[in-house]
Amino acid sequence: MRAFWFPILLFCFCLLFLSLVLWKIHPYQNATSSLIGIWEGFAEINPNIAEPGDVIYKDGGYDGQFFYYLAKSMFADLEWDVIVDSYYFRLHRIGFTLLVGLPASIIGFSNYATIGLSISLFLFLTSVLCLYLLLPIEHRYLTVFYLFSPYSLNSHLLLVADGVFTSLFIITIFLLEKQYLLIIILLVATLTVFTRELGIILLIPIVISNFSLKDYKFAVLYSFPILLFISFLIWTRSFIPNHLGTNPLGFGDMIDYPLFGFVKSFFDNGIFHLSPKESTKLLLFLQASLLIAFFSNSFLNKSIPINDIFSNSKNTGILLLPILASLSILLIAEQGYWRSFDNLSRMFTLSVPLVILLKSRVNSKLLDYFLYLSLILFFFLVLRILFITQIKDFYISP
Repeated sequence: MRAFWFPILLFCFCLLFLSLVLWKIHPYQNATSSLIGIWEGFAEINPNIAEPGDVIYKDGGYDGQFFYYLAKSMFADLEWDVIVDSYYFRLHRIGFTLLVGLPASIIGFSNYATIGLSISLFLFLTSVLCLYLLLPIEHRYLTVFYLFSPYSLNSHLLLVADGVFTSLFIITIFLLEKQYLLIIILLVATLTVFTRELGIILLIPIVISNFSLKDYKFAVLYSFPILLFISFLIWTRSFIPNHLGTNPLGFGDMIDYPLFGFVKSFFDNGIFHLSPKESTKLLLFLQASLLIAFFSNSFLNKSIPINDIFSNSKNTGILLLPILASLSILLIAEQGYWRSFDNLSRMFTLSVPLVILLKSRVNSKLLDYFLYLSLILFFFLVLRILFITQIKDFYISP
């Protein structure tokens, strides 16, 4: 029986995933488009975007709708007159849009949500298998914490890119570690970077290491996805779209002084509040604190030598730098991120599998506690979906 624990858990997760999808769509005439999160305000200013039969919410939507809008404007509306909240911010994370939009343009955009869920689940399960094979045999049980990551699950159910980005990131590490064909590695790495720009940090340690070893050929080749993405940024900035968005955002609009956003999230009109729903935010803050404590302790005690970060043989930088980058973004995030579990959880999506890989190399109770909290939050998320989330007012697009 012990030999079958992994496929049994995979089956259990798939069953749970399908059950949660059915539970979430049931109040909305069992339409998977309800997962996209289309708000009527954006549906009204983009009259040609919504498909007949799409679920439109009267009060609030979510970011999944912007990937949908961009996919439709890219593959079905060549005029590119789509209006989102922040055009450039959404466009630059185009990987998920391409992955789902291309098959949707062939099968039909009425199936967009189903296609998005299928691709997300397939890539996630592939990355789970990759992580399982990357781990030493005695540490393969740690894969459970990634399989039941609340952050990846939430991302997939919201049809946003963070879960897919994390899956591609882990698949890329696996391809690098197992030394697959370079062209395959570069293709997957490029898709990773275009899905979320944080993917650049995956390649920086490899490029620096190859330069230090005077292996300029591989340094240039591994720079290709970064250069391609930078070229894409420059190209998109070279023309002005029909509409910059209802709330064009710059980097400065999304940050605050360190932890000011966290503190401000407990105040409304100058009045402090601490409700039961704040408990998840406090657990997420505790997780961030555990990671900060781990890194501080590791660098002070030199248990992780700085030289290892840019060493090809150890690939430590591939694990450490993305977590440090995510923590940095989290610490300076403005209060809007800290007020929403859906927003805040996306900051931790990549950290879970990377912490697991770190845990297989470094024996640390701090990393243990981080993973235990992640599992607790998984159960909180399931309970929230089943018993707490309120049904929204909606109508069906004609």
